[in-house]
Parts: sequence; C-alpha cells; structure tokens
Amino acid sequence: MKTTETVSAAPSTIDSGERIRAIQQRVWIGYSRALRIRDQLDRLLEHPRVHRMPNLAIIGETNNGKTTLLQNFVRKHLPPDDPNNDHTTMPILLIDTPPEPDEARLYRKILERLFATVGRREPADSMLSRVQVILRHLETRMIILDEFNNAVAGTPIKQRRFLNAIRLMGNALQLPIVVAGTPEALAALQSDPQLANRFEPVFLPKWTLDAEYARLLMSAEKVLGLNHTSGLIQPAFAQRLLDLSEGSLGETMELIRRLAINAIHTGKERITLDMLKPDALAALGWTAPSRRTTYSV
Repeated sequence: MKTTETVSAAPSTIDSGERIRAIQQRVWIGYSRALRIRDQLDRLLEHPRVHRMPNLAIIGETNNGKTTLLQNFVRKHLPPDDPNNDHTTMPILLIDTPPEPDEARLYRKILERLFATVGRREPADSMLSRVQVILRHLETRMIILDEFNNAVAGTPIKQRRFLNAIRLMGNALQLPIVVAGTPEALAALQSDPQLANRFEPVFLPKWTLDAEYARLLMSAEKVLGLNHTSGLIQPAFAQRLLDLSEGSLGETMELIRRLAINAIHTGKERITLDMLKPDALAALGWTAPSRRTTYSV
C-alpha cells in the first residue's frame, strides 16, 4: 500500500544554483495522514448535491502542513488546459478567511478571487447573489476557507453573523465547505451549535518520533538531490530534527532545506549530525520556533 507521494528533485548533475532553487521550492510530501485527509476531500468533492451538505474542518497547529495539503488538493483537480474550451470552470474555490469575521469582506474576497468587480458600497446581499451566479457558472463544487482561525478575531456578534453567512452560503449553493486553521478555528465553529454539527473535524497533530516521521524524513531526503546519503532516519538524527522543529512539519522541512543548501555550499553533499550542533545552527540563522519571540542581545 502506497503511503507517500513525493516530487523528484532535479538531478545533481545540474549546476548548484539550480539545485538550490529546486530545494527552496515547497515540495509536497504525501505522508499517510495527509493522504487520508486528501482522500476524504476527494469523496466530499464528489458528494451529490443535497440540502444539507457535509462539511469538513481541518485542524492543526500553525505551520503543520494544512495549506500545503489544500494547495495540492486544488492542483489535483485543476480543469484541463484546453484552449478550445469556451467555458471556464473552477471545481474548487480556495481563499484565505478575511482577517476579521465580516460577511461583506468574505463575499468581497470571493468576488475579487473570481476577478469580478465590486462596488465600494455594494450591499452584502447583492454580493452574495453574484457569488451564487458566478460559482454556478464556473461549476464550482467546493469552497475552502483557509486560516479560519481569523473567525475569532472579532466581537461575539460579528462572529455569529459571519458563521451565519457561511451556513447560508452553503445552503444556497449546496456545496461542501471546508475550513482549515489552528485549534481556534474549531473553537469558532463550536461557538455556533447549528454550525458545529455540520463540520466534521479532522486533525493534523504535531509529529512524534515514530515510523510515520521516519518515512517523512526518508521521503524528504529523496527530494534534496544531494550526491551522498545523509541518513536522516537514523534515530539520533531523527530525534534531533524533531526536537529542533518542535514537532512541526513546516519547521522540519525548512530546517532540512537550510541544511541541504549548506551541504551544497560547503561541498559536503550530505547533511551530518555536526550541522545540528548549536553553533552550526546559529550560523544558518536557525532558532527554535518557541524562542523566536525571545529578545536577547
């Protein structure tokens, strides 16, 4: 059974600059937990239209792979690029939740993403009507709101109005709505009992030192394109990477990218445990996530 998906790195025969640029790209690594959620999104996308559509809430700590997962899912369902097709479609609409819960700002953001003009004083009801017309024309089958933890940024009244707007939009369009965010996003949904039971929560927890983490490191090493094996899955290596990244997927990948680039610059062509010593990490500009808000001289 296949549990990972990776994108192959450029071969190491090309020049160092191109190899470094390839490493700096945000590569999708489809570890098994992410693949299960993506399969769930696939099933949701194919769900027949009913009055009360099922919805999903993807919950995880910041920088733990939610946005990368969603972007990969959207790319997987892009319509074919056919110049002879006279009808544009958008199966999935993905936007960031507005920085504060406001229904008018939500509709405006959707219309702007759809390249529709918006009047400065256009009423929310008018914008919602146009959203419905355009999304039906585009044959949109799912709406995804990333950074949904922004929904807790306003007053309780604004939050209720915003959540009501999401519920009404889902009912009117008969589309599944997916939200993604930190645990605060789940708290926002649970503040509205009518909405809470419409969203099934799935979680991307912090990583632990287990077989799944080892497979992640093995897949990550394959896409680096270094000339020599680093052995990131060795217990001492894996534990150190986990500790430094504090269990965050995004932090793990960023640290590995920096180490790999350093390995190319120095000519070592492999990541070594010596690179994970405090002085070496300081030279790379690496600070543990929990220490980045600590001021020191």
